[in-house]
Amino acid sequence: MPHEQAPVHSDQLLDACGLANVCSDLTPLISKQMRRLDLNQILEVMTDDPIAREAVPAWSRLSGNQLVAILEEGAQNTRFYLRRS
Repeated sequence: MPHEQAPVHSDQLLDACGLANVCSDLTPLISKQMRRLDLNQILEVMTDDPIAREAVPAWSRLSGNQLVAILEEGAQNTRFYLRRS
């Protein structure tokens, strides 16, 4: 399980707040952004969709990219830190 402490930095930020559907909108955006990173770089994803708390870790397991940390900010807002593998 990822820790709840953010890494010192992220190499890129994806602000996905306001997206309506995690599966059809967010995970393809994450995939696209991850392909732009070098190995071991970290993508920070901000979202306000509570479903992402289950969908992003599942995407991480399926894609092989490491979920480094999850920070829950209130009832809906979440930050995910993903390392490109």
